[in-house]
Amino acid sequence: MTARRLLLGFVVVVTALLLQTAVLARLPLPGGVPDLLLVVVVGFALAEGPLSGTLTGFFAGLLADLGADHELGRTALVYALVGYLVGLASDDRPRSVLLPFAVVALSAAGAVTTYALEGLMLADPRIDWSSYWRALAGTTAYSLLLTPFVVPVVGALVRRLEADPIRR
Repeated sequence: MTARRLLLGFVVVVTALLLQTAVLARLPLPGGVPDLLLVVVVGFALAEGPLSGTLTGFFAGLLADLGADHELGRTALVYALVGYLVGLASDDRPRSVLLPFAVVALSAAGAVTTYALEGLMLADPRIDWSSYWRALAGTTAYSLLLTPFVVPVVGALVRRLEADPIRR
């Protein structure tokens, strides 16, 4: 990873975090909130592979954890795991337009489930079956709505950075 790539990841993740906390989290949506950071992590993992997905996921999750009311590192672990697994599935072959939607849906469902399992292991009193199913459905659906706006933009930014011959 180059310094320019790290800067790109930092700018995109911080921008997504600001949008997530200042706008999306305040929307009165039933069932849950869109997980913009997760969709950004999936975008980087699909574009660059498991190392980038893991590092971007860990960094995004750690930043999200700093402003949360739970144990530090819970979201970082979830996002890093999602970034790694999605990155393993990425390749350079042409892919279906529907693939990012399937990957985001599975990633959102996996992230909500992993976060809930962490909460059960850490005796988080906010974790119960009704909140789990509500968060699973809401987060997955809303994250799918963000997919066509986020994943292609992240992929285009990564490709543009790779194609730019300046300071190579």
